[in-house]
Amino acid sequence: MKEYVFLLLIIFFIGCTNQQEKKIRYSKEQVTALQLDSTEVLIPEIDSAIGIDLNPFLKEKTFDFGSLVKELKFISLETTDKGLLDRVRKVIVTASYVYVHDDFKGGGIVVFDKTGKFITRIPNGKGPGELVRLYDIAFDKYNDELIVYQHSFLLHFTPAGKFIRQERLPFGFYNFTVIPDGYVFKTVSDQGNFHLGTFQHYTLLITNKKFKINSVGLNGSPQEINYGVPTFLCNNKSLDITDKFRDTIYQYISEDNLLKAKYVLDYSKKKLPESYTRGSWEKFENTVRENDYFFYIGQYNSTDSHNVFFLSNWHKKLQTVVYRDKNSGILIGGTNANYNIDKIPPIAFPRWVSDDYFVSIYYPNGKEPFITNSSIISDKDKQKIKVLTENDNPVLVFFKLKDFK
Repeated sequence: MKEYVFLLLIIFFIGCTNQQEKKIRYSKEQVTALQLDSTEVLIPEIDSAIGIDLNPFLKEKTFDFGSLVKELKFISLETTDKGLLDRVRKVIVTASYVYVHDDFKGGGIVVFDKTGKFITRIPNGKGPGELVRLYDIAFDKYNDELIVYQHSFLLHFTPAGKFIRQERLPFGFYNFTVIPDGYVFKTVSDQGNFHLGTFQHYTLLITNKKFKINSVGLNGSPQEINYGVPTFLCNNKSLDITDKFRDTIYQYISEDNLLKAKYVLDYSKKKLPESYTRGSWEKFENTVRENDYFFYIGQYNSTDSHNVFFLSNWHKKLQTVVYRDKNSGILIGGTNANYNIDKIPPIAFPRWVSDDYFVSIYYPNGKEPFITNSSIISDKDKQKIKVLTENDNPVLVFFKLKDFK
């Protein structure tokens, strides 16, 4: 059976950056605390970057995804009145908990334990510890805290979702992650942080815990296209950084305060001309719908053994997924994933990573034959999903791939 998937790409405008308004809304004290006079500009190392040739995949192509999967496991997210999920934006899996950032009331968080049992939904509202204008979440493994980014604040919670404190932010950004002595923030060039002076052009900010900006990197070009994905920071075992329309994937090494180019994507045969990424949204949308162009908006993930890259083509209504074996360098992928529904669910387009597993989301209906027939799904996992219906919460599917030879 073919899995034909055209993922609906997420279009959203991050209001916290005040992209249309150049009014500085930060106090003199906040700006002084940034200590911009001591900020270092990181120049990426490029000598060791690996080229990834995606040109062979720029057409409608079916690949045998089912034969690549060597291991599957499931977490069924318990369905309760308070824990019923809206569209899922982001999932974080820790040793004890699963955190789901969904679209509930414009942005919500549900906490499950590691088995998928519902723990709590952090309340939405405008009171202390309640959520409003929620944009991103991260887990601070160094201090054992869930940290939430909502407009102008970072909110800190215990692992079980109990509110601890909040901190006012001195700049706006898209996404963030935690490093041992501070944070890494992903911003948008020239769109909101005018009080940073020349540093407003950089899209990567590295700070300490008090938001002093120690380093900046990735000088960006102004873009009028307000178009993004849930995350540009892939912080599994290495901190990888991507960006819309930028074909280089970077790695930040916090121990050495080092930024390096890790992979460079080549899809030059049908690449969207750069000029269309710097015009209006209307011009961009018309161009990519009327012409056979591919473009990259930063969707990427990596485990210890494999990478996965995504390209989009709105003209053909396709999304290309390409897996790479890190050891052999072999690439396998396409637009249609062929698999046997007797063995696995449709999971070929993963959205997250947990340890050495890719993570996809599966919406059950209780009728798929893999629930009873699969030889690689454990009996315990089969029992988890056998009773689920289309009215239940989705299931997280964790999978590993075989070596490519």
